Amino acid sequence: MRVIPKVDDEKDIKNKFLNELSNDLSRLLDPETASFVDVHLKCGSVAIPAHKSILSMRSPVFSAMFSSEMEETRQNEVNITDVDVPVLRMMLKYVYTGKVENLTVSSAGDLLYAADKYQLKGLKTRCSDYLKSTVSIENVLGILSLGDLLDPDLKMFAMDFICEKCDEFPDLERTEEWKNLQKEKVPLAFEVLTSLVKSKGK
Repeated sequence: MRVIPKVDDEKDIKNKFLNELSNDLSRLLDPETASFVDVHLKCGSVAIPAHKSILSMRSPVFSAMFSSEMEETRQNEVNITDVDVPVLRMMLKYVYTGKVENLTVSSAGDLLYAADKYQLKGLKTRCSDYLKSTVSIENVLGILSLGDLLDPDLKMFAMDFICEKCDEFPDLERTEEWKNLQKEKVPLAFEVLTSLVKSKGK
């Protein structure tokens, strides 16, 4: 008599195989175990081995780059100038394995920028969700600025948080983040004030 696996057992088996696949693919990023490398991502003095097929499958930006006659295609080298090496490694880890590890508020913001630039929707969602889970009065204005630049949903979340959690505006006004916002993003600071006034008037 054949034993039918339980649903939980099937999930465990599936997760085990997916984890094995993810771990195998992560070895393609290790210079010591990488094979069939056909492009290097150069970031400063670091050159990370990679694979055009995987990058193209996961990112429309890389796909367009490698499908054209751009210099990167001919030289098999892509210069990454506006992302730091640790962030680039985290992005590639996600591209190859679907995993995002060791996020902090700072790295999530940088990774959100990279995800937006290379059109990695899943990674962008992961970063936004992480930032939402760590929001506080102390960091909400930084998250608001990121949302204003990169993710309307994250911006709306931060604005709602300010309106709901900021009982006394002077608490927010005294922060360095608010002073910087007033100097660097006057329209956004005005939008915060307008939203606060409207929310208190309800």
